[in-house]
Amino acid sequence: MSQRVWLACAGIALASWGCGDETLTRLEPKLVVTPEALDFGDGVVDAENVLSLGLANRGAGRLEIAAVDVTEGADVFSVGVFPAILGSQLEDELVVVFMPKAPKVAYSGKLVIRSNDPQNPNLEVPLDGVGGIREIDVIPTEVDFGVVNEGTAPRRGVEIRNLGGDPLVVSGLAYTSTSADLTFLMPDGLPLTVAAMTSTTVWLQYAPTDLGADSGTLVITSNDEDEPQVTVRARGRANLAPRALAWICDKRPGDVGCAEDRRARSVSAGVGRLLGLDGRDSADPEGGELEFSWRIEEEPADAHPTLLFGTEDIVQRKRATGEVEVPRVGRYVLRLVAKDDRGLESFDTPESRVAILPKDLEIYLTWDLATDVDLHLVRPGGVVGDYGSGSVGTSTGSDCSTFNRSPAWGAVGQRADDPNLERDVVSARGPEVISLDFPEDGVYTAYAHYCDSRHVNTNVHAWLEVYVRGEAVQRVPIMDGARVLPGELWEAALISWDAATNTAQVSPGTAQVSLRPELCAL
Repeated sequence: MSQRVWLACAGIALASWGCGDETLTRLEPKLVVTPEALDFGDGVVDAENVLSLGLANRGAGRLEIAAVDVTEGADVFSVGVFPAILGSQLEDELVVVFMPKAPKVAYSGKLVIRSNDPQNPNLEVPLDGVGGIREIDVIPTEVDFGVVNEGTAPRRGVEIRNLGGDPLVVSGLAYTSTSADLTFLMPDGLPLTVAAMTSTTVWLQYAPTDLGADSGTLVITSNDEDEPQVTVRARGRANLAPRALAWICDKRPGDVGCAEDRRARSVSAGVGRLLGLDGRDSADPEGGELEFSWRIEEEPADAHPTLLFGTEDIVQRKRATGEVEVPRVGRYVLRLVAKDDRGLESFDTPESRVAILPKDLEIYLTWDLATDVDLHLVRPGGVVGDYGSGSVGTSTGSDCSTFNRSPAWGAVGQRADDPNLERDVVSARGPEVISLDFPEDGVYTAYAHYCDSRHVNTNVHAWLEVYVRGEAVQRVPIMDGARVLPGELWEAALISWDAATNTAQVSPGTAQVSLRPELCAL
């Protein structure tokens, strides 16, 4: 048997063959398409919707494709370039295009592939497709912001999807609301076109400022044939911030907070003055319980007032009352913060702040030994040791000091223009402080007297500082820095006040020293 016949008998595909003396014929191709039918489903109207048809030669001979024709439905179906030749066991593909003319119309067609496949020279492939429609899908159709804190503005997206095969045109976005707090953020430009199988997002925003619940309605109008309008409902509820209302006042024995007739937004106070803080007028718009804290917003360098709230812990804190002692000369601003049961804090408003202002004139005396050194401020024309009656607010004595702590120097019946010994120290290093608002024209004299009521019997160094409205004007070392003896009185500084300009000129005293132990007694 010849080699050629043996190969045929071994199983190579032939048109007709035998294992004897029969004549051998040529090898045959076999065309296979995948899939056997093309279904485009929903296609975009007036647009090229493309699918690929797989072509494979599963025979042993060379496949020759003579033509690919759309014999039915040629008005909507068409083909691209096809391979003319496919070798044995090779594959390629054919691009088929569907361009529907109208939505909701079903189209059918037939594709015929003419080849040299002897078994199927005119292979037919059914074609199907539907003119795409606009199918709107809105997610969500209920938007619930829940409880939203005042001062925030959360946004929620509404997604407009096009599940159909044709472009969705959103021609209207109509929004109404019960409050301007619940708003719709209108996109730039209408209409909005949403391509097939894509989406776009529009936004709702809730920035509550009013008590209670708010609601809104968004109506979306499109060219969806089955559902031309979709309604989205939105709602939310406000949690308004607490309203912090702060007051400050001079502290009196037994006071809790500030009495109504003494409440102020600002007070002038010298070092050592104890002041009351009161936030009891604060309120939660929703009527809930509040917690309070006081924050220092402004203070001089290295000065930290101590805020005291008693020992009743949260009960006392809820009352928002406290005390503050001025530790250094200067301006302080305190802010009351009220916090509701959701943790929302009050806003920083003018009503939530109180100020501690420095006095027009403050005299500050310190020394270097734990003993008793007294500060004296004598008004223009006055005499050191003139204590008057010593009664607070009524004494006419011209020497403001430990035995005449707050004499009446200004207008009758007014205390704002009277001096005050803010701090009296008998067994430390000071400071002793005298403060005064609205000084009169003339020369005030500041003295330091080493009273030594504790009988330390040791010389001391002392220093005097003068402040005008919180600004240090001069620091004067007593006796030019020399140590001084118990019982001695030193003229420390001369303070010339100009009431027209509210300014002061400070100069060291005349260095006069006298032994005045009697100044330690009234």
